[in-house]
Amino acid sequence: MGTKIQHVKVEEFRSFHDVEFDIGRKITVISGQNGVGKSNLISLIASGSGLGKSSDFGGNFQPKFYDFFYIAPEETYEKYSIYLRYASDNTDETVLKCLTFKDDTESNRGIRIIPRTSNKEGDDITIKEAERIAREKFNVGGAARIPIPTIYLSISRLYPLGERKESVCVKEIRRNNKLYQSEAHTKFCDWYNSVIPGSIKKDGDLSLIDKEASTRSSLHMEMENTPALGKSVGQDNLGNIISALVDIYILSQQDNYNGALICIDEIEVSLHPDTQMRLLDLMDKLADELNIQFVVTTHSLTVLKDLLGRHKKNPNDYAIVYLKNPSAPMVTVQQSYEILKADLLGKVTYQKPKPKVYFEDRVGKHLFDMLVGALYHQCNTLEEEGNLRGNISQEYAFKIKSRLANIKKYSHATSLINPIVTSLGCEELLKFSQADRLYSDQVIFLLDGDARHKQPEHKPKIREYLDRIYDPHKDHISDRETNRNNICFFPDYFAPESFLYRIIYQIVDAESNHAVFWRTLDQQEETALYTASKIRAWFADLVPDFNNDDLKKIFEETEGDRSHPNGKVWGFIDATQILNYYYGDYSTIEELILFFEKFDNAFQMTYGNLIRKV
Repeated sequence: MGTKIQHVKVEEFRSFHDVEFDIGRKITVISGQNGVGKSNLISLIASGSGLGKSSDFGGNFQPKFYDFFYIAPEETYEKYSIYLRYASDNTDETVLKCLTFKDDTESNRGIRIIPRTSNKEGDDITIKEAERIAREKFNVGGAARIPIPTIYLSISRLYPLGERKESVCVKEIRRNNKLYQSEAHTKFCDWYNSVIPGSIKKDGDLSLIDKEASTRSSLHMEMENTPALGKSVGQDNLGNIISALVDIYILSQQDNYNGALICIDEIEVSLHPDTQMRLLDLMDKLADELNIQFVVTTHSLTVLKDLLGRHKKNPNDYAIVYLKNPSAPMVTVQQSYEILKADLLGKVTYQKPKPKVYFEDRVGKHLFDMLVGALYHQCNTLEEEGNLRGNISQEYAFKIKSRLANIKKYSHATSLINPIVTSLGCEELLKFSQADRLYSDQVIFLLDGDARHKQPEHKPKIREYLDRIYDPHKDHISDRETNRNNICFFPDYFAPESFLYRIIYQIVDAESNHAVFWRTLDQQEETALYTASKIRAWFADLVPDFNNDDLKKIFEETEGDRSHPNGKVWGFIDATQILNYYYGDYSTIEELILFFEKFDNAFQMTYGNLIRKV
């Protein structure tokens, strides 16, 4: 039965007060600015477990806090209390250890940590009962470490080999040594080369490197064009980490092995981003194969981003503990890469990535802006007046309000996106989306409504659907299948001009039913001269079989001194904000909501892909 650390609570330790967090079953990353207490914290975590067994690389598997950090006598260490909860791999049993500090300076052990069994989380059980359970279920005494072999790799491992050669000893290991017999050299070579490919000679000799500054020795194998003392800090850092893995591998060959804990301070030092990700992959692999639990500290944005992605997929196996505010550290609840990055860089604001939205042309972008404005208007109307136009049931009104609340953020969509206006048709944009899937999955393609049908003969003629709703299913015509959440279409099945003309036609043709609209126009100087008869006259010369190109010409016509840059119809649409009125009715609002619900799916997908890319 294996045991893993599950939860940490620091009630009192130096600047830490009531800080707690969970530990992932496989990999936990602790991050934050300099001076926030990461190194202290990870050493405390390593102090609750261990085995007295000797390591082949010096020392044993129970690191001592005072070997790495100094507790001054004048500190109020008697008040320090750190709780570590451990859980069984196979049962619901847990045991709680409280790290307390004892002054053993007279025995030359300094002020050291005593991990005492605690009943603080028990259901009114006595300390004796808690100790009994710990002995029976976890084989641990009342003032003893949890029996998990533990390795703590401190910053001292990064002592530059070539700068102080006199304090570094390289010992060649003979071929009859048990390290060869246990295949330790093979594991070291394979694991090292999996992180930095082609570094170590497969038939190279094995050596042991002792540093005066470090409590642990590390393995070395012959490298391509690099002697032992000529290794870079990054190569040496990786060598120390792989050595710890080999140490656990050797231990795992014993019958009573049930897993291990490896704590690494500043895991990424001098490692290239690609190397960092390869190392994380190796750790992930060995977490399964050797039942190793890793807790590491880092300043690396690469490591943070990678673990955030793993955590999202499996929050039980991976955890991110980000500490902020060095004067009084706290664990942030934010799990956004942008926010964590901004804090590491010392910023108080951050810029969210904006998904690019590709439009077929400027008309498509203009229509999108109008739809955004209509959504904003309806959300405000419901907040201020409580209802839209139309008589409907309270139940339906409530559903509409709930759905609008879910998409309300897109009433400011223009500030959330980076619009790209093209001069390409839908077919070209769709080809582009297929040509580069890696890029196109990070952007949104917003196509005109008539792009829903690929074949020209399937596209509906707007003149036939001015007084009725177009339903392609009645004609056994299916929408274009894209299988892509980031490909969206404007409402309805028509080009923008036809879509808008249909709305204008309805309001003009049945002007008595829309008296509110025309009376509202009369209240503003800018719109007072617009009447239904004047608008109707603009389209009077349309031929019976008109198409969208015919409508474009009328839309773009100018009218004397009151010309709009884009045409008289566009001037009418913009001045009257006709979509605000049109969608302010329970009978039409569904169309607007459906559009933004689909846009929301596209936005969430592309935004998530952008986050992972940053």
